[in-house]
Amino acid sequence: SEVLIYGTFTCVGVPVVMSQPWVWPSVQWWQADGHEVMGADLRCYYIAYMGRYVQAFVSVLLEHKRKDFTEMLLHHFVTVVVIFLSYTYGYSRVGAITMLLLDPADVPLHLAKICKYIAEASGKQCWQTLADRFFEAFAMVFFVTRLLIFGYVVGSCSVEGPPNVRQHRVIGWQGWTCLGLMNMLLLLQCYWFYLIMQIAVKVLFLGQAVEDVRYDDENSPKSSPKLAALDARTDVDMPPPDPASLSEERERERESERDGGG
Repeated sequence: SEVLIYGTFTCVGVPVVMSQPWVWPSVQWWQADGHEVMGADLRCYYIAYMGRYVQAFVSVLLEHKRKDFTEMLLHHFVTVVVIFLSYTYGYSRVGAITMLLLDPADVPLHLAKICKYIAEASGKQCWQTLADRFFEAFAMVFFVTRLLIFGYVVGSCSVEGPPNVRQHRVIGWQGWTCLGLMNMLLLLQCYWFYLIMQIAVKVLFLGQAVEDVRYDDENSPKSSPKLAALDARTDVDMPPPDPASLSEERERERESERDGGG
């Protein structure tokens, strides 16, 4: 389902946003007078995107809490506020660009999870290889969209935004609030990319049995090493293993050891 959600928003967002006459150069993001009428397609995209992130914010509160629970909650909250302020106070152009950049990386991430589940269920190495390739694609897309391009967007907010907006209107507290929140989003992307690289290096190059670095203690449920890597940074976490299933598996292992010793 996550693949369909992120994939759908990516497939819808690309034609909707990229077809806008102001999409490039970036200085055009700041030349609206604050009373620009959005097209029906962009307005629907905006409203659906906000609804999705409100749902994601609630889901984080209800799901199993991981080590980066605070960062994930902050990310969803900041994103909702940025979407609301940009929609309400005439910063929809840069808001739409930002929304478009946040989805593509999650598509290969969740495809990698699916392939990993199939590999563990079927025992076929081809699915594991495919999962590794999708994870590598996820890391590259994340770096390009959420660090390089989004970093440029945040830079435009700081450099191009203020002088161009002042030619049409007063920036106001809404604009400065959006600027601060955009910088906060960029810092969160840097933090998650650090986690991605930390796990990717250990799993892909050192071959270590790595656990998810977001768990706080040894009593927390842990994924297998590869699933930990695939789950290093995702908006909707995988459910923890069932304790009863784990107990049954350990009991079967003990019985096998006793039978082998006998």
